[in-house]
Amino acid sequence: MTLPVLPRRRLAAASLTLLALAGCNALPTGPRQVNISEAQLLERIATRFPVKQRYLGLLETTLDQPRLRLRPEENRVGTLVNYLIALPLPGQSDIKGQLELSYGLRFEPSDTTLRLTQARVERLDVDGMNAAQAAQVKKVGGLLAEDLLNEAVVHRFKKEDLESLAGRGYRPGALRVVPGGLQLTLEPLPR
Repeated sequence: MTLPVLPRRRLAAASLTLLALAGCNALPTGPRQVNISEAQLLERIATRFPVKQRYLGLLETTLDQPRLRLRPEENRVGTLVNYLIALPLPGQSDIKGQLELSYGLRFEPSDTTLRLTQARVERLDVDGMNAAQAAQVKKVGGLLAEDLLNEAVVHRFKKEDLESLAGRGYRPGALRVVPGGLQLTLEPLPR
């Protein structure tokens, strides 16, 4: 399923792969960590915005101005974006505001994907609506976003990248949010 927020995560995940492989020149035995800074992540993510997506041929959603907030104490990444939902109905104003999501990341070896895990909407602000309308949008939008994003595939590792890593005796392991960025553990392959 293609979601409007996924292209920026695909780019970040691809960057993780490239950085992991680039750091494998002289791998020692045992696990190895590859660090990706918050600035590197944001730089790569920002190049993918604005993101526009049309739903059901009616609603056009635009996401813009991504901001990251690392949550190492929870092993989660927060992403805050501005959103605009254009409504084509006469007399209806566009809906805009800010959406903040948080999620964990995990590598799924069975299909070689990087997936969001435990996605949740932390905040959904709606500009220009009365409290009752905003509460309805928040409830429906929050539930929909969490349902669509939980376990969403954000990157599929290329076969040749994993083969190259395996040729050096490693495979992707745990991905942790640490102060200042992400840390990918490269685990030795069983012998």
